[in-house]
Amino acid sequence: MITLIACVDENNAIGRNNGLLAHLPKDLKHFKNITSGKVCVFGRKTYESLPIKPLPLRKNVILTKDKKANFEGCSTANSIKQFMKSYSGQDIFICGGEKVYKQFMPLADELIITRIEYEFKDADAFFPEIDDSWITYFCEREEDLFPIEIMRYKRRGALKS
Repeated sequence: MITLIACVDENNAIGRNNGLLAHLPKDLKHFKNITSGKVCVFGRKTYESLPIKPLPLRKNVILTKDKKANFEGCSTANSIKQFMKSYSGQDIFICGGEKVYKQFMPLADELIITRIEYEFKDADAFFPEIDDSWITYFCEREEDLFPIEIMRYKRRGALKS
């Protein structure tokens, strides 16, 4: 199963200057709990922005066009096709950035989106539009540094009655 996991503001912004919009402890704990033991895919710039590399307790895969790239403790893939050949059938979490989310959106089975009830004016990276082919099946409100909603989406028709 392929799951896109992201934290977005009211305008679907995900970052600025190759960093997070805000440090949200509850959301980061949620991310760790959900992705531990799973395959996590990052674009090169997103991976390089992480404060801890590689993320512990996960299989870190860096999607990069650089065929000579080497990231200690990580695997690399030079294309989605190459990645899917190696990891098909596993629980995969797509962790950003913007270009990687856009590439995997058509392949995704699920979205886990933390919505921040705030608009960051200086954002420069955005999550793809969640169109009507997706349906919300879970929503939980939390108080963090900003009010947040953790939402889960499945493709329409994928939910069992």
